[in-house]
Amino acid sequence: MYSKSFDITDSDVLEKSLEYIRNTLVLKKISKSTIIKTELLAEETIVLLIKHGVKGEKITVKISNFLGDVSIELKLRGEQFEPDLNIADGLDANEDAIRSILLNAYGEKYKYSHRNNVNRVRIIVEKGERNALYLTLIAMILGIVCGLCLTNFVPTPVENVISTYFLRPIKTMFMSAIRIIIAPVIFFSLVSCISQFKSLTDLGRMAVKVMGVYTFTTLVATVLGFGVATVLKPGEWGFALNGASNVENFVVENKTRASVLDTIVDIVPSNLLKPFVEANTLQIMFLAILIGIAVGMIGEYSAVLKEIFEACNSLFLTITTIISKAIPIASFCSVALMITELGGGSVKSVLAAGAVEIFTIVLMICIYGLLILLVAHLNPIKFFSNIREGMLTSFTLASSSASIPINMRICRDKLGIEPKLYNFSIPLGATVNMDGMCIYMTSFAIFFARAYGIEISYSAMLSSVLVIVLLSLASPGVPGVAILNMGIVLSQFGVPIEAIGLILVINPIIDMADTVNNITGDLTATVLVAKSEKMIDVEKYNA
Repeated sequence: MYSKSFDITDSDVLEKSLEYIRNTLVLKKISKSTIIKTELLAEETIVLLIKHGVKGEKITVKISNFLGDVSIELKLRGEQFEPDLNIADGLDANEDAIRSILLNAYGEKYKYSHRNNVNRVRIIVEKGERNALYLTLIAMILGIVCGLCLTNFVPTPVENVISTYFLRPIKTMFMSAIRIIIAPVIFFSLVSCISQFKSLTDLGRMAVKVMGVYTFTTLVATVLGFGVATVLKPGEWGFALNGASNVENFVVENKTRASVLDTIVDIVPSNLLKPFVEANTLQIMFLAILIGIAVGMIGEYSAVLKEIFEACNSLFLTITTIISKAIPIASFCSVALMITELGGGSVKSVLAAGAVEIFTIVLMICIYGLLILLVAHLNPIKFFSNIREGMLTSFTLASSSASIPINMRICRDKLGIEPKLYNFSIPLGATVNMDGMCIYMTSFAIFFARAYGIEISYSAMLSSVLVIVLLSLASPGVPGVAILNMGIVLSQFGVPIEAIGLILVINPIIDMADTVNNITGDLTATVLVAKSEKMIDVEKYNA
């Protein structure tokens, strides 16, 4: 942390302050363009602070680096003012426009407060997101190298010790930390979102649009999965691997058939705490929606409760930001474990076996881009650039639910979407929008049928579409759930359940790719609805 005070009575106080800011940012290796933009905003802010400051006081300039975020805090005792209204006091129209552009460009990165007769302005110079992205990529590469080294060059006992006492515990602790905040993030974000609507009609219209887009993309993913697999015909006819019968029987056929109905019935919890203890996403969402509606109907207490829920929402999102700093370490351990469990020599076979499914996912992601271009009339390349951190994180975590906080932050900071939309659509999407799972079930269903010499008619595919869509709606966004749902799809086609054993070894990588598809679909739907409801800041989206 760097801090220095300057006497505002000095004639060159502005020059000294800016020089101090410039030199410190250079030491922190901030890019030249960012330094110039920051200097311009800091200059206007310092002028304002001095204008409203108490004579004889000193202005304090503090530059800090916390969790990768570089920020400047300017502090001076004085009377309160409004930066967005007065930043151009006494200046001509052109200068006013320039300063307005500067403020709009910074958005939430520019914070003003007045407490105890002290004016404070905080400017976030650089977020640590890009650094985190690079660190995660490096961690993935190192994880692959570590996994291959452990598999091929390290004795098995030593490999087991490293996996058991280092890699697996770190991954488990990180996933546990993520699970701690999933329930409160979903709950408080939804309550905060719904309580902001003055009319339930507005919420109803937005909810219908969100669910409409989710349902549409789910149907497209299901049809695309069947279509690509039917055309490319993965696997040889009548082919079946030995050893499938050794796999533990997935006795989920009857259970999962009932689970679609059970899931609908169980949406309403039997008590208030159980959904949070069991992290039941649908029940948490039901409670949040119910409480959010009620908050707006209790008169004089509504404002107080809204502030409490919004404060709790900010609290858990901040906790999420802190936890997410460990993503590179968790990614390293997760990838290294995957390689050691699969075996280094089988990586190529894994990629080859899932080629058709991954190709279908790539096609589906291209369809998302077309929807962004044709429906929202936005730049799809910019869209994918904005959400790349979320895609990478979901790939390494293989969990839609664990990606919720990061996706919400992307909606806020990168896509410029209003909180009352993404606080609703992202948690909902992580629960009901499983496009990747639909592709998984359809693509591998065709593969299994061919492996066992079973012909699937087009009518059978059509009749199974509803089952697959319902399964995707009823499934939680956690790793490995798709392989359980596969048992029901196989029963529709008369394929033996033990066929699942054919892909158990490649499932971890496929599960990662499916999750990327899922969260991309969530963000796509959110952008489409945001554009139609005028809840998106296009300038921030394109920034």
